[in-house]
Amino acid sequence: YDDVFHVSGVGLPPLELASDTRKHFGNINFFGGPLSYCVKSSRKMEYLLEENSGTMFVLVSDVFLDRKEVVDKLATMFAGFSDDPPTAFFFLGNFSSAPYGPLKLKKLAESFRALGELIRDFPNLLRSQFFFVPGPLDPGPGNIVPRPPIPSVLTSGLTERVPGAQFTSNPCRVQFCTREIVLFRDDIMNKMCRHCVHFPSTSRERGGEGGGLAEDMPSHFVKTILSQAHLSPLPLHVRPRFWTHDHALYLYPLPDLVVMGDKCDPYTVRSSECTVTNPGSFMQSGFEFKVYMPGPDTLEESKID
Repeated sequence: YDDVFHVSGVGLPPLELASDTRKHFGNINFFGGPLSYCVKSSRKMEYLLEENSGTMFVLVSDVFLDRKEVVDKLATMFAGFSDDPPTAFFFLGNFSSAPYGPLKLKKLAESFRALGELIRDFPNLLRSQFFFVPGPLDPGPGNIVPRPPIPSVLTSGLTERVPGAQFTSNPCRVQFCTREIVLFRDDIMNKMCRHCVHFPSTSRERGGEGGGLAEDMPSHFVKTILSQAHLSPLPLHVRPRFWTHDHALYLYPLPDLVVMGDKCDPYTVRSSECTVTNPGSFMQSGFEFKVYMPGPDTLEESKID
């Protein structure tokens, strides 16, 4: 013995299906909300999900409201959806491309007010819900998660004009009938790569027929967060978080959809009956976004030309 701890292999915990978790814990509500039981077992909610099979959720990340080209593309999007409004729009921050400077807060408040005026130009869209999830550079308590909603003093110009607008925490949880959805805005993939114990190999390097590391990285990332059942499985000095609110970052049992708003390239990976998607940075990705249909539990990629 040389008094050295030798490691022959390092692995992640095995993925556990949400259905297997509930077999052990029954009807306990892990997801959150006012109910004491899990609505996954509700026949009424399952029936309502089938009855609302045409429901759509629009997912957009990095909505820079201070950039004219972004606002113009949002106007095009709103015009396209005005005849058949989706149930909800989910806008993930950051909401400013220049988050620093003495006039930052004033410009952000003006941008939200202008967005409210733009939405009101399409009266049918006032039937939709609008959710705004703050990004890491939006006004808040600094570099720490979970983050509270953007202060109402900056958002009142929008909420007064659009009754269905809600500013949420980051992460945010949404229950639609029996579907469980978690939205999280953080540039986490780069952090995971910089601090990984063992940098992953590509399918090609392992003798497979897959692509290079850029193509494989989303799969490695998704496997990691789902195996750890946590949105940010990083040390506290790398990703500070409020320890007493760490449960808000849990992914146990696995939800139906996890939206990881990240500035990296868009991706969608399905694993263990859970779909993880990144809409990508709206402007940097060429104005791409995702549309989620909770009825059939499917995602569509969309782009504004």
